Amino acid sequence: MSGPAHTRINDPGGSFHTGSGDQYIYNYGAGEFLRSRVERLRIAEDHRRWLSRRFVPPGNLGRAAEQLAKPGATVLLTGSPGSGRRAAGTCLLHELPDEGGQIEELSFKDDDGPAVSAGDRLLLDLSAVADGDHHEALRQLAIHRSATERVGARLVVILSEPIERLLAPDVQQWVIRLERPRAGAVLRRYLRYDEIPFEPEELERPELVDLLASAPMREIARLVRTIGQARDSRRHGAGFADWCTTALHVVTDWGREAAQQVHALSDGSKRALLLVGAMLDRAPVDAVAAGTGHLLRRIGRTSENSSVLDGPDLRAQLEELKMARDPDGRVEFARLAYSGAVRSHFWTYFPELRDSLRDWTADAVRLPGLGHTERRDLVVRFAEQALAVGRPDDLYALVRRWTGADKPMPGEAALLLAQGLDHEKHGPAVREQIYQWTTTSNLAPRLAGVLTGVCRHVLAATHPAVALTRLYHLASRQGSAEAAEAALELARGDRRLFRHLSERVPGGRPGQDPRRGDELLIGLLDPGRLLIAPTLHEVESVWRKVMSGADRAYWAPVAREWLTTAATDREWEAAPDVLVRAARHRGDLLHRLYLVAVGWERAGVETPGSGRRAVAERLWRAIDRAQVAGPHQYDNETTNPSEAS
Repeated sequence: MSGPAHTRINDPGGSFHTGSGDQYIYNYGAGEFLRSRVERLRIAEDHRRWLSRRFVPPGNLGRAAEQLAKPGATVLLTGSPGSGRRAAGTCLLHELPDEGGQIEELSFKDDDGPAVSAGDRLLLDLSAVADGDHHEALRQLAIHRSATERVGARLVVILSEPIERLLAPDVQQWVIRLERPRAGAVLRRYLRYDEIPFEPEELERPELVDLLASAPMREIARLVRTIGQARDSRRHGAGFADWCTTALHVVTDWGREAAQQVHALSDGSKRALLLVGAMLDRAPVDAVAAGTGHLLRRIGRTSENSSVLDGPDLRAQLEELKMARDPDGRVEFARLAYSGAVRSHFWTYFPELRDSLRDWTADAVRLPGLGHTERRDLVVRFAEQALAVGRPDDLYALVRRWTGADKPMPGEAALLLAQGLDHEKHGPAVREQIYQWTTTSNLAPRLAGVLTGVCRHVLAATHPAVALTRLYHLASRQGSAEAAEAALELARGDRRLFRHLSERVPGGRPGQDPRRGDELLIGLLDPGRLLIAPTLHEVESVWRKVMSGADRAYWAPVAREWLTTAATDREWEAAPDVLVRAARHRGDLLHRLYLVAVGWERAGVETPGSGRRAVAERLWRAIDRAQVAGPHQYDNETTNPSEAS
């Protein structure tokens, strides 16, 4: 059996720039927008390597690395906002030797305690915790520190200054204050790894020096990304000086330019066209025009006494707003990355528009002419702006609307939740909302399906135990077969998750519908799909629940599969002993197990070397010993079933 799957930190470089690293859009299924968990894990691992190559160590990071070298260690990192604390923590973990554990991000506000194993490398980011949650964050910090020390994992914690001040004196010794890395060195490293040619004197221009003097690390990364976009567009000069000039305008000037442009427009219809053009940047012109009409009607602006022939045509309107129709018939802004500044200005400084923009977006995804890419971009932009102004409830409202009975858009709903889960500040709140939904009775079927996909592919990549809990609730409370299979898929590939699910499922009772619990437990035991080697104790406890709760007819097929596997695979030769250990506390269960083995042995055709008769005899001898010696015959633990022999 292969080793456990690995859980990775997703989007780990939040300290460098908003969104951390390249922006990845996730898709799955027919016309939907999520990647599989495996792909997200691969992207996260690729990004850690990307970040590590570009990373310039801040002052005192060496002390942190020394402190983290010993298994069971915890390092508490603090520093000024924008100094690269989170990126530093991620690179510390990335550079540690792989000891067979997992790299995982923890959360202080989730409903499940830590499931930590030896060799795990863990990140706990408390830098954005709200004031009212400080004491809960400290409590969870203590829990995670204790678990890390107990099992020999390693933990990096990112602290905010208010939480640092609340630390107990004995914890202060683990705090290391990082110094801001040299911004010029960060800029040069990013440029070189992105293969952007420059001359050293070109980095001495005054406006660039002024920016580097105070810019957070995320702004430096954003600047380099924008320089690369200017180069790749081939519309903003032919050398570094031109590309840098354009990028500096994007980073430092576009917010002011957008504010001035909006202020100069006295006509609400022109402002609406500018806003819709920004929300639908690179969409077909006809869709932008239709979307503008929808927005004007939604905010109560009508033109009952005007004609379509009155006023300038659409081309003139676009030119006035510094937009154009490209050769493919799509709207584009003349200035690089300007549409983002326009969106941000309207969402920030027109708060009375936010409800209307939420409702407009709910309908705008269905505008004629919008394809997969345009709908995806609109959803991502809406989520970005709603979260930036602190309105995660807007995401939940659209998720409910897009999973309702009227014109469902489940792919867009899933993408909204994925954006929320990936958000550094609002991710915990989105996880909590998903938990509330999964524990609600009579959840809408489409919403249950979206939550299953999001937990399976998105949440499981960063918080696997949290995802497993929510999938379990969807399976047990909503009766979702898809959620049950997703939960089993996670648990069969990871010993921690195997234990987590087996402990959570209570098991059924004789005469009850086995699908409420025993179906999940039996699914865990499927030898053909189990990718790990759980300990005897873990497997035995699952078998005990199953045998005690379900009728023999329900668990007998899986027991026969275990015996068949034991007859053909030496790694499973101890399977009969495990089955007997699980039943040894009840004579009636031992009798039922005996009958299962008799039927299994007689049903097979004995062939040389098959070992079928030998497996049955081993089980019968184990039953005899258990009946003679009592329920404590096999109490000595071994590492996995194959070692019991």
